Amino acid sequence: MRRKKRGFIDTRKWYRYQFFGNATVTVPKEKIVVNATIANISFSGIGLYSPTPIGKGKKVRIKITFINRDGKTCEDITTGKIGWQSKFKNTYLIGILFDEELNILNQPMLLEHLIWLINTYNWPQPYKDKRISVL
Repeated sequence: MRRKKRGFIDTRKWYRYQFFGNATVTVPKEKIVVNATIANISFSGIGLYSPTPIGKGKKVRIKITFINRDGKTCEDITTGKIGWQSKFKNTYLIGILFDEELNILNQPMLLEHLIWLINTYNWPQPYKDKRISVL
């Protein structure tokens, strides 16, 4: 008897947003530094396109660089763990789960920019679980 394949169920609690920017991913224990392009971002994680693999499960430091609405280059830093990695042709798709959600104290410029994008383009509020939005 064949089992019926179950469809994909999205269990994420946060919306993902398309985001233009770069990320410098550092693996502190191994002194590995990788420059990657940001595919998308949420308040709890980030998706990247990387030219080299980093390794699933590794603890990383991420410097996120982007251009804000005033045309200025901004940077904020966070930490996380690589949740998944997959090769696609000559590129690696990497998903990083942040150690803690983005917040105004630790990533003020990034959060301000995300709030501006959400409000300007009428994107969905960040939380799928319907908690009260602070935006």
